[in-house]
Amino acid sequence: MPTETVDSTKIITVTGPKEGVGKSLIALNLAILRSGQTGRGVIIIDADPLCRGELLAWAGITNGPSLKELMEFYARAGGGPKAIELIKGKIPFGSAGVAVVPLGFHAKDVLGSFHPESLANFLRALGNLYDVVIDVECAYGLLPFALELSDSVYWVLIPQRQAITATIALFEELKSEHFPLDRIEVILNQFDLPGALRPKEVEQALFAYNKQIIFLLPWEEDIHLAANTSLGYIARTKPNDPWVRSLRFIANHLKEAKTKGVASNLADILPYLTGSNGFWRLNGKVSPVAQSSSPPGPSGVSEEPLSAPSNETAAEQATDSRWDELKGEVHAQVVTAMETQRMRVGTDAQAAKALRTKVEHIVSSTLDKRKDLDFNREQRERFILELVDEILGLGPLEELLRDPSITEIMVNAHDKIYVERKGKLTLTSRRFRTDDQLIESIKRIVAPLGRRIDESVPLVDARLKDGSRVNAVIPPLAVSGPTLTIRRFSAKPLGSADLINLGGITEDILRFIDACVKIKKNVVISGGTGTGKTTFLNLLSSFIPNDERILTIEDVAELRLQQEHWVRLESRPPNIEGKGEVTIRDLVKNALRMRPDRIVVGECRGGEAVDMLQAMNTGHDGSMTTIHSNTPKDALNRMETMCLMSGMDLPVWVLREMIASAVHVICQLSRMEDGSRRVVSVVEVLGRDENAVVTQEIFRFVQTGLSADGKVIGYHTATGKASKYFEEFKVHGMELSSDLFKPKESAQVKNAAS
Repeated sequence: MPTETVDSTKIITVTGPKEGVGKSLIALNLAILRSGQTGRGVIIIDADPLCRGELLAWAGITNGPSLKELMEFYARAGGGPKAIELIKGKIPFGSAGVAVVPLGFHAKDVLGSFHPESLANFLRALGNLYDVVIDVECAYGLLPFALELSDSVYWVLIPQRQAITATIALFEELKSEHFPLDRIEVILNQFDLPGALRPKEVEQALFAYNKQIIFLLPWEEDIHLAANTSLGYIARTKPNDPWVRSLRFIANHLKEAKTKGVASNLADILPYLTGSNGFWRLNGKVSPVAQSSSPPGPSGVSEEPLSAPSNETAAEQATDSRWDELKGEVHAQVVTAMETQRMRVGTDAQAAKALRTKVEHIVSSTLDKRKDLDFNREQRERFILELVDEILGLGPLEELLRDPSITEIMVNAHDKIYVERKGKLTLTSRRFRTDDQLIESIKRIVAPLGRRIDESVPLVDARLKDGSRVNAVIPPLAVSGPTLTIRRFSAKPLGSADLINLGGITEDILRFIDACVKIKKNVVISGGTGTGKTTFLNLLSSFIPNDERILTIEDVAELRLQQEHWVRLESRPPNIEGKGEVTIRDLVKNALRMRPDRIVVGECRGGEAVDMLQAMNTGHDGSMTTIHSNTPKDALNRMETMCLMSGMDLPVWVLREMIASAVHVICQLSRMEDGSRRVVSVVEVLGRDENAVVTQEIFRFVQTGLSADGKVIGYHTATGKASKYFEEFKVHGMELSSDLFKPKESAQVKNAAS
């Protein structure tokens, strides 16, 4: 026995490309037929911002409230089901079971009176008691609002070139904003007018939008009569008229139609309503009245700061296997279309942007042709974004790379992607479909750099276009599947003021380090993984005078210096034949022949330490490098070890002599338990004794505790030991006060003492 179709349509929109297509009379008579079918009352929202009252006249209603008045009463009544029950007695229904509610009675009264979410909340509540038909204009940003809210949408069109041209323009605008056009059914009104375009010609004109004309309304003389009188109830006065019978066919279709999904919230359509000539009030997010405890705004709704739209719906879809299957199917179709049109991915920014627009159009058109989808605009936009990112970019990583708050992306497996925000790691809902898709994204990263990754070379270091550092490992080395780590750098390098505001350093310490850089002291930046060594090296390099020639040497080019006289060198791995390798050590040796004033090595991790120390000892003062270690003492010990790794058979005392002579200042960085990064120690190298290199600490960070929310509490202070370069600072015209080196107590200690 066949199951009975459940009529779940509650909110219906009737619209058209321009005035004069007959949409208002169709909305009125469709509401009459709808009321007769369901036995529920039908409320027509006359969404005319000019408040001309045509529907009120055709329905013969003279005394009824406006939508603005109903919403204000709803708010005063506290909102919710009880308030809606009270509203029932305030809406006058005609004998046909239809009520007409205008926005207002004067245009000046409705402008700026409605917030999209407050209006949506009210209409949804109203839809629990009645069917709601919205007769909406295309102007004032009302169309995207109605499309987002409605269960079913009808587009009334007449067979004239001007109406079709206007329809195409509006469809293109809606398509560019990812509103699902498959939710719109076209009604061709007055299709049999003499000289009019035939339905097949109209279908051909709308072919790009996959619109089939199945709803045809014939010419009806009483339409023009109704337009000039108060006889709008054609469905009641002439129930057997061909026009009414055709409209009844639409009403029957509406009863059996499967409703499309609607968005969970309207917060993310607010940008599309900004050009609404002041009709919408967009100065805050509106919560449901029944849940609000704050005072109501002008439309009887409470306001709170607008929050970013939620991605939970899309995230839930992303976990559905059908979502992945659909992406795979559409992906193949889009790639075929791109090959047919000979589209190629280029490196030029303008060409890439134009290509992305074309691919979005292809994806959108492909979705329009499918009848098995019920995406709302939010889901459709999400699907198109993900698929285009997958085709032209790095798939699910693209959205994460667009988020400036993310500092690191860690892909542990194709379905496990972690990110770091403010030093804290969190698991995201993003994922690759398969290991193969992840490996393909890795290859897209390394290919432009002339590097490769496969079973013979299963690990690689690389960089993205924005300078972000990339490390990838694939099987057989990666047992759990391909892994990818992306260390991101901000588009604008952090400056001195930024680090001070973040509590990573103080102005006194920066003044001291600035002076050391300017008098050409060699600086080593020490720290563990993710402590901000490269960021701090970028900052220190900004203290170098602009008239000096700087050479940077890195495994993967990451440094972004501000000076013009800057030469960048990058190491190169061996090719497939094992030849052509150029190491950091080779580049350091070659740099000595390039007449550098300063040499900056991104990181010393091997035998190049010997060459770096020799460069520092042979006229290249003011050089800088970073090193992985936990304390300044560990940094010195690591230098000894790395020098021994070079293969040079030197006594330990010679290496210590070389280090003590070459290294002047060590800055130790640390990532604290709350994720913040700080300079925790600044140490000077004094020389060496019989057993070790001798140092003295000038500045340190003292941690005094943790706050209730887990934030590290502490302060930077001098140790009380004056710098051995204090007199040298004066010789070079740098007036640093001796107070700079006096210890400072924390605010807590001072308060306790007082």
